[in-house]
Amino acid sequence: MKKNSFNLIALMIPAFLLINFFSIAGPEETATMVTTAIQAGNAADVSKHFNAMVDLTLPGYDDSYSKAQAGQIMKEFFAQNPVKSFKITRQGSSPDGSQYSIGTLDSGKKVFRVYFLIKSVNGQNLLQQLQVQEN
Repeated sequence: MKKNSFNLIALMIPAFLLINFFSIAGPEETATMVTTAIQAGNAADVSKHFNAMVDLTLPGYDDSYSKAQAGQIMKEFFAQNPVKSFKITRQGSSPDGSQYSIGTLDSGKKVFRVYFLIKSVNGQNLLQQLQVQEN
């Protein structure tokens, strides 16, 4: 009986590792999740994808901020500029695997150009840079 339990465990470990390997989001999937979060005006969901430090440019802000600080700044931005629509107009990738997206955010009062860059950091695809500039 012990041998059967050992065999079962020995089979489960590689299967578990394979499932986890394939469930890690690639840069394109991360870009899609960030796009969806911006469309919803959801700062918490955007900040889930931030690196520990993120280069953030928003009206009144232009610096590197911690994940927590950047999340608060995004929350404030969305409170002042509720998203009516957000559409990606261009996407691409670099040879190092980074993924960029450029889009247009319409708040009803103002239109903003949005640029974000996703890089692989220690095996995770994280938002490294986010720029929101008034058109």
